[in-house]
Amino acid sequence: MRKKWNWMDMTILIVIVLLIVVFFNRDKIIKSGSTTASNVKDVVITLEAEDLTKDMVTDLAVGDRIFSQYSLQNAVIKEITVEPLLKSEAGSDGKVRVYEDPEEVKVTVKLDAQVTYSGPYMQLGGQEVKVGSSFIMKTTKVEFPSTIKHIEVK
Repeated sequence: MRKKWNWMDMTILIVIVLLIVVFFNRDKIIKSGSTTASNVKDVVITLEAEDLTKDMVTDLAVGDRIFSQYSLQNAVIKEITVEPLLKSEAGSDGKVRVYEDPEEVKVTVKLDAQVTYSGPYMQLGGQEVKVGSSFIMKTTKVEFPSTIKHIEVK
Protein backbone atom coordinates (compact mmCIF):
# COMPACT_ATOMS: atom_id res chain seq x y z
CA MET A 1 0.00 0.00 0.00
CA ARG A 2 1.31 3.41 -0.96
CA LYS A 3 1.31 6.27 1.57
CA LYS A 4 0.02 9.66 0.46
CA TRP A 5 1.52 12.98 1.51
CA ASN A 6 -0.72 15.03 3.74
CA TRP A 7 -0.43 18.55 5.10
CA MET A 8 1.26 17.40 8.31
CA ASP A 9 4.12 15.76 6.43
CA MET A 10 4.64 18.91 4.34
CA THR A 11 4.68 21.16 7.43
CA ILE A 12 7.31 19.01 9.13
CA LEU A 13 9.45 18.98 5.99
CA ILE A 14 9.26 22.80 5.64
CA VAL A 15 10.17 23.32 9.32
CA ILE A 16 13.21 21.02 8.97
CA VAL A 17 14.40 22.86 5.85
CA LEU A 18 13.98 26.26 7.59
CA LEU A 19 15.92 25.07 10.64
CA ILE A 20 18.77 23.89 8.42
CA VAL A 21 18.88 27.25 6.58
CA VAL A 22 18.85 29.21 9.87
CA PHE A 23 21.58 26.98 11.35
CA PHE A 24 23.95 27.55 8.43
CA ASN A 25 23.27 31.33 8.31
CA ARG A 26 23.27 32.01 12.06
CA ASP A 27 26.37 34.27 11.90
CA LYS A 28 24.76 36.51 9.29
CA ILE A 29 21.51 36.68 11.24
CA ILE A 30 23.22 37.61 14.52
CA LYS A 31 25.47 40.29 12.94
CA SER A 32 22.60 42.00 11.13
CA GLY A 33 21.13 43.16 14.45
CA SER A 34 24.25 44.97 15.61
CA THR A 35 25.47 48.20 14.04
CA THR A 36 29.07 48.80 13.19
CA ALA A 37 30.84 51.95 14.29
CA SER A 38 32.98 52.37 11.19
CA ASN A 39 31.46 55.75 10.37
CA VAL A 40 32.33 57.50 13.66
CA LYS A 41 34.60 60.52 14.13
CA ASP A 42 35.92 62.07 17.33
CA VAL A 43 35.34 65.84 17.30
CA VAL A 44 35.34 68.85 19.61
CA ILE A 45 32.27 71.03 19.09
CA THR A 46 32.05 74.60 20.39
CA LEU A 47 28.49 75.80 21.03
CA GLU A 48 27.42 79.32 21.85
CA ALA A 49 24.10 80.46 23.30
CA GLU A 50 23.00 84.03 23.98
CA ASP A 51 20.02 85.63 25.68
CA LEU A 52 19.91 83.05 28.47
CA THR A 53 19.13 83.91 32.06
CA LYS A 54 21.54 82.90 34.81
CA ASP A 55 18.97 80.46 36.18
CA MET A 56 18.91 78.51 32.90
CA VAL A 57 22.56 77.47 33.18
CA THR A 58 23.01 76.85 36.91
CA ASP A 59 22.53 73.07 36.50
CA LEU A 60 24.97 72.83 33.58
CA ALA A 61 28.17 71.06 34.69
CA VAL A 62 31.41 69.78 33.22
CA GLY A 63 31.18 66.02 32.69
CA ASP A 64 27.46 65.97 31.82
CA ARG A 65 26.52 63.95 28.75
CA ILE A 66 24.26 65.06 25.91
CA PHE A 67 20.77 63.55 26.04
CA SER A 68 18.95 63.02 22.77
CA GLN A 69 16.59 60.49 21.18
CA TYR A 70 15.64 59.09 24.61
CA SER A 71 19.22 58.09 25.45
CA LEU A 72 22.58 59.50 26.49
CA GLN A 73 24.86 60.22 23.54
CA ASN A 74 28.63 59.87 23.18
CA ALA A 75 29.21 63.55 23.89
CA VAL A 76 30.57 64.97 27.15
CA ILE A 77 30.78 68.61 28.23
CA LYS A 78 34.47 69.44 28.45
CA GLU A 79 34.40 73.16 29.21
CA ILE A 80 31.80 75.82 30.12
CA THR A 81 32.28 79.59 29.94
CA VAL A 82 29.58 81.95 31.24
CA GLU A 83 30.00 85.65 30.41
CA PRO A 84 27.69 88.61 30.88
CA LEU A 85 25.88 89.54 27.69
CA LEU A 86 27.01 92.82 26.16
CA LYS A 87 24.25 95.00 24.75
CA SER A 88 24.38 98.34 23.03
CA GLU A 89 22.02 101.26 22.72
CA ALA A 90 22.14 104.67 21.13
CA GLY A 91 21.93 107.59 23.51
CA SER A 92 20.07 110.86 22.93
CA ASP A 93 23.35 112.48 21.84
CA GLY A 94 23.80 109.83 19.08
CA LYS A 95 26.65 107.96 20.76
CA VAL A 96 26.48 104.19 21.10
CA ARG A 97 26.78 102.94 24.64
CA VAL A 98 27.79 99.34 25.41
CA TYR A 99 26.76 97.84 28.73
CA GLU A 100 26.56 94.46 30.46
CA ASP A 101 23.06 93.10 30.92
CA PRO A 102 22.67 91.97 34.57
CA GLU A 103 19.91 89.47 33.72
CA GLU A 104 21.17 87.72 30.58
CA VAL A 105 24.38 85.75 29.94
CA LYS A 106 26.30 84.30 27.01
CA VAL A 107 27.31 80.64 27.42
CA THR A 108 30.06 78.88 25.48
CA VAL A 109 30.19 75.09 25.79
CA LYS A 110 32.84 72.74 24.41
CA LEU A 111 31.75 69.17 23.76
CA ASP A 112 34.03 66.19 23.31
CA ALA A 113 31.86 64.03 21.04
CA GLN A 114 31.71 61.06 18.73
CA VAL A 115 29.62 61.93 15.69
CA THR A 116 28.40 59.67 12.93
CA TYR A 117 29.13 60.75 9.40
CA SER A 118 27.92 59.91 5.95
CA GLY A 119 29.94 61.65 3.28
CA PRO A 120 30.24 65.32 4.24
CA TYR A 121 27.37 65.18 6.76
CA MET A 122 27.85 64.67 10.50
CA GLN A 123 25.18 63.95 13.11
CA LEU A 124 25.04 63.83 16.88
CA GLY A 125 21.89 62.41 18.40
CA GLY A 126 19.85 63.06 15.27
CA GLN A 127 20.98 66.69 14.94
CA GLU A 128 23.12 67.89 12.07
CA VAL A 129 26.59 69.04 13.13
CA LYS A 130 27.65 71.91 10.89
CA VAL A 131 29.19 75.28 11.71
CA GLY A 132 26.50 77.96 11.82
CA SER A 133 23.58 75.60 12.30
CA SER A 134 21.42 75.54 15.40
CA PHE A 135 21.89 72.81 18.00
CA ILE A 136 19.66 71.98 20.95
CA MET A 137 22.00 71.66 23.93
CA LYS A 138 20.23 69.13 26.14
CA THR A 139 21.41 67.19 29.16
CA THR A 140 19.28 65.37 31.71
CA LYS A 141 18.94 68.65 33.68
CA VAL A 142 19.22 71.53 31.17
CA GLU A 143 17.95 72.32 27.69
CA PHE A 144 18.51 75.45 25.61
CA PRO A 145 19.02 76.40 21.95
CA SER A 146 22.53 77.20 20.77
CA THR A 147 24.59 77.71 17.62
CA ILE A 148 27.61 75.69 16.53
CA LYS A 149 30.57 78.07 16.28
CA HIS A 150 33.52 75.71 15.73
CA ILE A 151 34.19 72.03 14.95
CA GLU A 152 37.60 70.43 15.38
CA VAL A 153 38.16 66.89 14.11
CA LYS A 154 40.62 64.98 16.31
